[in-house]
Amino acid sequence: MRMVETYFLWFVFYSFLGWVYETILCSTLEKRFINRGFLNGPYCPIYGFGALIVIVTLRSVENVVLLFLMAAVLTSTLEYITSWGMEKLFHARWWDYSHKKWNINGRVCLLGAVAFGALSLLIMKVVHPFVFLYTQKVPKKVLGYSSSALFVLLVADSLYTILSFLNFDQKLREFSAELAEFTDQTLFRYAETLKEKISETELHEKIGGIYERFRSRMNSQERRMLRAFPAFRSMRYNKHLQEFRKVIKKLEVVKKIKDRNHD
Repeated sequence: MRMVETYFLWFVFYSFLGWVYETILCSTLEKRFINRGFLNGPYCPIYGFGALIVIVTLRSVENVVLLFLMAAVLTSTLEYITSWGMEKLFHARWWDYSHKKWNINGRVCLLGAVAFGALSLLIMKVVHPFVFLYTQKVPKKVLGYSSSALFVLLVADSLYTILSFLNFDQKLREFSAELAEFTDQTLFRYAETLKEKISETELHEKIGGIYERFRSRMNSQERRMLRAFPAFRSMRYNKHLQEFRKVIKKLEVVKKIKDRNHD
């Protein structure tokens, strides 16, 4: 039992390190703070699973080059499976490497594999020996209580996240249909009566109302997900989703200007 609890503690620790790595990297690239991760808490489970896989399967590998190559293959396989599974469940992609060289279906790429291989070397040769040493010193009761509490927290976070995001694809479908209906009606009016002028103000107001209604239907989890994953795209309604993101950015800029003028 202690072994299972210890492994779980390792999983949580490396999930947290993965969150730190992802948050720093993405926040630097986007030039704004991004609470990276699929879940709400400060952890990225894919890094925890990846670290455990490398630790358990490759702990007897001494050759650094072989360790790097095998770790890169294992972690990239995990990333590919995770991307495929999340796409099947939510009809969306959280990351896409299609624009990078040497990628496989946009799910994994050579640069990512090299980064994961290097991180695995760092874990195996530098970080984990200390983690192993200190977790062995944790009293049995403390280990049991802490692992149980963290397990409950992770399960609750996972359930909340999944349930809060499951209907996002349905909301996108309704948003897409509403936009399409508005476009069709507008074109029909213009084709039927060329004399009838549809003012630009009228168009902006009506289409703006559609965007605002969609925005108001989004829950906090869906908003956080779009902020945390700039590359997020819907497999069915991506065109309208990206249009929505552009409009929201414009609205935020306008709001900042208005606030600045008021001040």
